[in-house]
Amino acid sequence: MSVFFYSRQGTFIHKLDPRAKLACLLLLFTAAAAASSLAALCLITVSLLLMFFASKSLRSLARMGPLFIFTGLMTFLLWMLFYEGKDVLAGFGPIVIYKGAATGSAINTLRFISMLLSGLLYLSVASLEDLSDAMILSGVPYKVAFTVSLSFRLVLIFVSTGYTIVEAQKVRGNNAEKGTVVKRIKAYVPLLIPLIINGIKKAETLTYALESKGFSPDNKIDIREKHSFKIWDTAAILLSAAVAACAIASGLK
Repeated sequence: MSVFFYSRQGTFIHKLDPRAKLACLLLLFTAAAAASSLAALCLITVSLLLMFFASKSLRSLARMGPLFIFTGLMTFLLWMLFYEGKDVLAGFGPIVIYKGAATGSAINTLRFISMLLSGLLYLSVASLEDLSDAMILSGVPYKVAFTVSLSFRLVLIFVSTGYTIVEAQKVRGNNAEKGTVVKRIKAYVPLLIPLIINGIKKAETLTYALESKGFSPDNKIDIREKHSFKIWDTAAILLSAAVAACAIASGLK
């Protein structure tokens, strides 16, 4: 099982310039955060789902679907319980449900899910190299871009290593996924030692590799010829900006 969501595809979304991908992510994230009407959030959510289909990234959606559904249900339930209004709809002892709680809960749930979907979509269509290139071409200092890119890469490597260690322990009879919550926590504690040691080894190997190649954060790297902004990149950004503007306008009403 791979912990990486990105897969090389020939779709037009994958072929977008890295700067366009990052700009669309920020705009769609802003649209989801700013929208305050149920109709606008439904439109944003459906649009994101269609983009998953267009980019052939339904596999990523299927992997995270159960978690997103559980998160959505819990978010909706919590908002129903803690939503405060003027008129009481129903009461069950200390629990009071106000009028408008269902609509308000649905809005906040869809907003949260849409923000998660926009992030997952970006991870599915953009590689870590795309993220680094987008930041550099956007004027972000190379030191910052390299640090952010390396942080994401190391997190994914650590997660992948942790999964491998868990699977190896299962073969040896130490299944950390069975038993009560307390037993699971105790079973995971011994797994931290090989994970930490493996992380130190990887960091040391990375240091040697960078030194052997003469790497320095002060080196000037020119990647402008690597990417070119095309008309569909501009169209994608304008479309995302229009969606964000509509979402913000709906929030001002």
